[in-house]
Amino acid sequence: MQRPEVAGLRTRGRWPPPAGPRVALVGSRRPSPYGEAVAEQLSCDLAAAGVIVISGLALGIDAAAHRGALNGGGMTVAVMGTGVDLVYPAAHSRLAEEILAGGGALVSQFADGTQPRRGNFPARNWTMAAMSDAVVVVEAAEGSGALITAQAALELDREVLAVPGSIFSPLSVGAHGLIRDGAGLVQNARDVLAALGAQLEVLDDPLKPPPGVGFEPARARDGLLIHLSEAMAVSAAELARKVGLPVAEVLGRMTSLELEGAVRRHAGGYVRALRPGGGRA
Repeated sequence: MQRPEVAGLRTRGRWPPPAGPRVALVGSRRPSPYGEAVAEQLSCDLAAAGVIVISGLALGIDAAAHRGALNGGGMTVAVMGTGVDLVYPAAHSRLAEEILAGGGALVSQFADGTQPRRGNFPARNWTMAAMSDAVVVVEAAEGSGALITAQAALELDREVLAVPGSIFSPLSVGAHGLIRDGAGLVQNARDVLAALGAQLEVLDDPLKPPPGVGFEPARARDGLLIHLSEAMAVSAAELARKVGLPVAEVLGRMTSLELEGAVRRHAGGYVRALRPGGGRA
């Protein structure tokens, strides 16, 4: 497939990227724990196989995709709906720095100083599709911006793939509609590489599901909580590095702790929750 570079981009970091397949991974800004786990692990496996992972630096699936790629030791590119000098959302300033420190890039079609206007993001989504060989959608409600990226990919003759979800979740409507209309179904990194015809090696057991939600042993529970405070959010990827566990397993455990009321989501990560009366969970 011929993929000409998008012209006129402003960039920070490593640009242009090295040769190799590029996959845009996009989805909901408010994903379920399942969707977040899938995005992070799938991106990790793709990056470890040598795929450049592209996303939009937004909350939710985008952030999980970037963090997964970093965790896999590969390159990730954030395509921004602002000027390349202005990180949006501001909560992702640290993530943007991690992308640059990891050998990735921040790119934008907009002039420096451009603010995050609503009309910028559909155009940004088209740019993501144009830069990629394939677009993978993970959790997208009806009308989601991720579906704009998928439509752009179709019009640009790129591969479109989607991860199935629960039939009871409105977040599955977009991905299921794409699959119904002919998009490739993604269960693991091998499915993405097969759609691209890429001859790359992936893990022996890619995209292992996160553990089921349930009670965690006290030692495992406390081992995560000691790394959290009430103020500073910590991402699942960072927690995984601290405790030496796979990201998917940490996400499963954090879901259990969230249901118990011990933690809550904040700024793209997790913080300790306060019990009624002001005490720690």
